[in-house]
Amino acid sequence: MDEFDSDPPGLCDRCLKELIGGRGEFYEIDIQATVDSSPPILDSPGTLDPDEMDAEWGRVIKQLESTPQVDAENQVHCRRRILLCSPCFQVWIENPAGGE
Repeated sequence: MDEFDSDPPGLCDRCLKELIGGRGEFYEIDIQATVDSSPPILDSPGTLDPDEMDAEWGRVIKQLESTPQVDAENQVHCRRRILLCSPCFQVWIENPAGGE
């Protein structure tokens, strides 16, 4: 069973209209975002000697250690669920990124 299957309908996330299940009056939108999985582009891989490379990795590790786990996970993968009533869905689906 999906983690969202047990959630009861609630309010439209745009207009706050009460949503009632079983009437086909709203949409459940499941958004998954994953960071670019391409290998990193190194500007000058040959310019760092092994000690500099170790120091750079040490800085990265120290930064990750001080980042809360949920923040670090959200930088790699996050999932959101939104509920929209039918009128709000029709507006949203035409421009889901919200640009002009």
